[in-house]
Amino acid sequence: MLISPGLAAPAASRGSPSLTTTSPSGLGIHGRSRSGLHAPADTASRHHRDRERPALHFASPVAPASFASTSSAEPIDRRRFDSEELRRLCRGPNPEAAVKLLDQMLRRGGAELEPVEQAALLQSCADARSLAVLRRAHRLLASSPSSAIPAPILHGLATMYLKLGARGDARRVLEGPPPPPRRGKADEDVAAQAAKRREAYEKVRELHEQIRAAGYVPDTRHVLHDVDEGAKARALMYHSERLAIAFGLVSTPPGTLLRVMKNLRICGDCHNAVKLIAKVTGREIVVRDNKRFHHFKDGVCSCGDYW
Repeated sequence: MLISPGLAAPAASRGSPSLTTTSPSGLGIHGRSRSGLHAPADTASRHHRDRERPALHFASPVAPASFASTSSAEPIDRRRFDSEELRRLCRGPNPEAAVKLLDQMLRRGGAELEPVEQAALLQSCADARSLAVLRRAHRLLASSPSSAIPAPILHGLATMYLKLGARGDARRVLEGPPPPPRRGKADEDVAAQAAKRREAYEKVRELHEQIRAAGYVPDTRHVLHDVDEGAKARALMYHSERLAIAFGLVSTPPGTLLRVMKNLRICGDCHNAVKLIAKVTGREIVVRDNKRFHHFKDGVCSCGDYW
């Protein structure tokens, strides 16, 4: 039987773009043409070979812009992926891998852990009874600028440290970080006090030279250390009452009464020295020790050298 070419092989332009076909002759996978007629017998072998070929599915044409948008699609949300991976490692539990992942997240930047994730990480380290890993996790969480550790988690962390025998770490957690250094006026005050202290020591040495010129001789019997006479004289020069008087002299205007309170008894050498200091400086100096008041004026003491 002969089949008209117009019936057996329809033009390719007539086919739909979504047609499923296996043969360039226009036959379908069931051996029928679009007109519904059966294929001739001499084409059976060719049709059998065509059935073994994979079917080609022609879809509707896609604009090039769609392929470009697919290739430049947004990457996977890395932060969400890291958070899920961190939770999985904490449930493992695999605290070392979780801490390592947290370190990588902080290095990449933008690591914001929820309180639940922080607690899970620390609990995983505590369950593994690894003090080193717990300390590292605590250090990483504390160094994260974008996720502060809430107070309840800090209290739980202190308990974990106590269970692992790290009392010092627990105390530091509860005490909190040290306050930042003060700046501004406080620093200026500290610098001024340091300068005034140096000035007071210089004044002590100056007063020592003045009273030596006025007849002062150090009484080294009041120094009980086994040192030479020069060291004993220097030790007497820096007794606390002399330093207090020197600080008052450089801190107050001339003629101001100086009052010094001492919780120990004034030694005999300082008593003689303060009499001469009051004389050479023209100041009235009142020293109260644990026995009485000593009012020094013009080289004389109110106690009459008896105390």
